[in-house]
Amino acid sequence: MNKRPSPLNTAAARPSKAAAAAGVLRRTLALGLLACVVASFGLTAGTRAEADRPRTFSEQALNEAFATARVLAADAAGLEVPAPAAAELKLQAQTLTEQALLLAGPGGTTPPAGAPEAAGSSGESSGTYVQALQEAAKTNLEAAGRADYGTARLLASVGAGQLLLAQRAADALGETSEPLQESGWTPVLEESAARCTNSDAASDRTQLRDRPGAAESLRAVLDAEFGAVYAYEVAQAQGGSSFAVLGQTAAEQRAAHLKAGEDGVRHLSSLCLPAVSPLPAYSLSAEFIADPAGSLSAMEAALPGIYADLAGSSDGALRSWAIDRLVQTSVAAYSDSRLPPASPGITADPASLPWAAG
Repeated sequence: MNKRPSPLNTAAARPSKAAAAAGVLRRTLALGLLACVVASFGLTAGTRAEADRPRTFSEQALNEAFATARVLAADAAGLEVPAPAAAELKLQAQTLTEQALLLAGPGGTTPPAGAPEAAGSSGESSGTYVQALQEAAKTNLEAAGRADYGTARLLASVGAGQLLLAQRAADALGETSEPLQESGWTPVLEESAARCTNSDAASDRTQLRDRPGAAESLRAVLDAEFGAVYAYEVAQAQGGSSFAVLGQTAAEQRAAHLKAGEDGVRHLSSLCLPAVSPLPAYSLSAEFIADPAGSLSAMEAALPGIYADLAGSSDGALRSWAIDRLVQTSVAAYSDSRLPPASPGITADPASLPWAAG
């Protein structure tokens, strides 16, 4: 009678400690080699994807602004004009070259070292040079409304600087410049009502996760504008209304800052923040009491930087308003004979940038 085979129950011989260690080592080496192969493949694929991917809107806008600044710098350096205007255009060529350095950036189109492209290469006349400056400024300010946060701040600043250069060039060359519009430099492309809750402050803040620093920047703007209103009131109480700051009377400046502060308050709701009123008083330094006019001029000069920060941390209607105010405050701050910097509102030394050496 056949019997069913009994299950094999003989225990297998256990490997020695040395054999086990060798097996672990082999597996470790095999896994390490596999990881290196995968990492190498991923790195190669990532590099190829980086080279082949389409450029973002911000990258395209920066490249266009960079190329335009280079051409404008060459035109300013190459125009043959009488001596007084020639000195102005020489300064503008340097300023535009500095703008190109700021717009190049790491990973962007690095400008060659030395002078800009061949002077006068585009064959611009003095009139078309002014028009080209104005068009470049409009393009950059409009693009600032759509760009990512850091790019928006830079494009808005460069655009404001080009508007100022266009005005100066027109005056120096005897050309007619297009009057500056008060607002509407960039369209509001996407504007949606903020969804705010009243039950949980933390929920309100989550609505702002895509707008880093917008609330803080807007609060800084309101403090600056309402603080300026108070400062002008104190200055008027001290010395009357006879003095002027940047070509306007103290009363006119006070009214302009009050309106700007009230306009800013209307944007608080888009950040889920309650409306505020001006404080009864703001702190003023001893230097202000000693020299109100000089302190007020310094206060005006600081405003473009505050609005540049807001343009670089907001979006929608708030960003559009910030860009408009950046232009307005820059025009006011450089209404005298001073040459505007390459980037009003942004403190930068283009010559010290890592890629400036070429």
